[in-house]
Amino acid sequence: MKHSSISRWKWARLSVIVLTSFGIGSTLAYAERAGDQSEVNAAALYSSRCLLCHGPGGRGPQLSAMAQLKRDTIYSILAVGIMKKQAAGLSAEQQHALADYIGRKGSPQGAISLSPACTNRSSNTGLGGEWIGWSPDFVNSRYQPSPGLSPSDVPALKLKWAFVFPDSASASNQVTVARGRMFVGSWDGIIYALDPSTGCSYWTFKTDSGVRSAVTVVGQTAYFGDFLANVYALDTDTGKLQWRTKVDDHPYARVTGSLVVNGELVYVPVASLEEGVAGDPQYTCCTFRGSVVALNRNSGSLAWKGYTIDQTAKPTGKNKAGIATLGPAGVSIWSTPTVDAKRGALYVATGNNYSGPDVPATDAIIAFDLKTGVKRWVRSQRPSDQWNASCLGDKSNCPDSEGPDFDFGASPILVQLSNGRSLVLAGQKSGMFYALDPDKNGELVWESRLGQGGSLGGIEWGFAADGTRAYVAISDWDIGDPSKANGSLTAVDLTTGKELWRRPNPTDTCAGRQPVCSSADAAAVTVIPGVVLAGSLDGYLRAYDAPTGKILWQYDTNQDVTGVNGVAGHGGSVNGAGATVSGGLVFQTTGYAAYGLGIPGNALLVFGVPGKDGSAVTPSTRN
Repeated sequence: MKHSSISRWKWARLSVIVLTSFGIGSTLAYAERAGDQSEVNAAALYSSRCLLCHGPGGRGPQLSAMAQLKRDTIYSILAVGIMKKQAAGLSAEQQHALADYIGRKGSPQGAISLSPACTNRSSNTGLGGEWIGWSPDFVNSRYQPSPGLSPSDVPALKLKWAFVFPDSASASNQVTVARGRMFVGSWDGIIYALDPSTGCSYWTFKTDSGVRSAVTVVGQTAYFGDFLANVYALDTDTGKLQWRTKVDDHPYARVTGSLVVNGELVYVPVASLEEGVAGDPQYTCCTFRGSVVALNRNSGSLAWKGYTIDQTAKPTGKNKAGIATLGPAGVSIWSTPTVDAKRGALYVATGNNYSGPDVPATDAIIAFDLKTGVKRWVRSQRPSDQWNASCLGDKSNCPDSEGPDFDFGASPILVQLSNGRSLVLAGQKSGMFYALDPDKNGELVWESRLGQGGSLGGIEWGFAADGTRAYVAISDWDIGDPSKANGSLTAVDLTTGKELWRRPNPTDTCAGRQPVCSSADAAAVTVIPGVVLAGSLDGYLRAYDAPTGKILWQYDTNQDVTGVNGVAGHGGSVNGAGATVSGGLVFQTTGYAAYGLGIPGNALLVFGVPGKDGSAVTPSTRN
């Protein structure tokens, strides 16, 4: 299929120019101004340098979303952050003028607005039914068997407290609840440790860049990666850094999926924004190779690194602008790996090739050996999917055999059926849902078409499974008119792949919602016994009856809110992370401003049933 002029969804995955993903450690004080800006025509400068990406239909956050960021934040991003390359050639006066034009006045960037400090410093009152990372388990089921909520409780859920991420336009990080604490990262690179019941603050930690993955907690250590391909290990009680390791030296490498742990090893998925940089006709495309990295969990030292592409990129000619080209490249791992301890395997889902020639690992599920990193098998659904951002523009770096951009962006799920058979489930942006046999080198067991698919459609961030059914969110974003998207939630029989029920989202929920609203279901799905939770780009979080698909409860997150940290904020599109359920509480981040994709927001909402004590549950036995 051919692409539209702009594929916003791909840019949402790439986070190429996310304005909150800058290097916090190198932030410049806004007061350090040079020269006189009075003669700089900021509006004209914005039009000439920024409008292509940040104007109507562009791949970047719109001006209305960026205006929620403080001007010193904008300046830091231009001067020393992730937009430094795009701002090359601009004087300090011009950068300051753009910051004044785009951002708002406010307290100095870097000031963290915290909730009151927790008086109970003990971490021994751990919540039962913990949610330890992307999922409550490392098979990525996103199934919480001990939620502290029954189906009859769900209709009574009320907002208990909220937390607002200061100076941010997006909030889409998965919440982790473990060791009696709640952990969440942010796109501006701050990790928060809060009390799950009240939102009081234990500690914060500033990273070198933005964080999109969930914090993974095992034992007394919290693990996560950032947009500069750094991996961190922190003490869960104090927030003290135990170690930090850079897992890839490519200038555009990053960690977007969450980490998993097995034994003494931590497994890290590595992706890259080179796919977006290739939109520059002067860029030498492309050299990045996707990989999964295994680190020693106690020291951060490298145990092994397994690449998705077996060979390094080699010269392939010149692009349409006369610049040298290389390949193959890309095949990133965007999502969280899946551990199969019984078979000693690690399953990862891969994306498209950035530049030819074709490679077998494109748009595939790959099984790596847990101990050695050796590839055991590869099951590709489209090895010829060659694509990069140049295909959206002048096509200087676009491969001759342009693909449809059908990544596997969602994590595989390992399930065991009642008959003892195991399956690896995989969902693709094509709208296809697959079951593979891990005992037969990923042989296809069944496949089911659940959506029309597309670069903005199909299965995006994640699905869930409870051992009997899989629950799959479908985006199928309408590029021409997002309000016409036919988002839905579908239940699938795990034995046969047969669709059991489908619940389309209402299409009348976007009236008056700006800048871009859609009923597409893109966020990851969560399931507890009898209930499925799924969020939509229209801002709604909904709870469905698992056997029938009937809506049991819904909450409109697209509204003003004041956080326990005293900051006024707003909810928006529910995208990326799904709901976390632990100790009778439901946690959901809300707001998504990247690339003109949805409704901006900067809130974390926590729901509970009035009269129920969310902390009175059994401690976890995980170590």
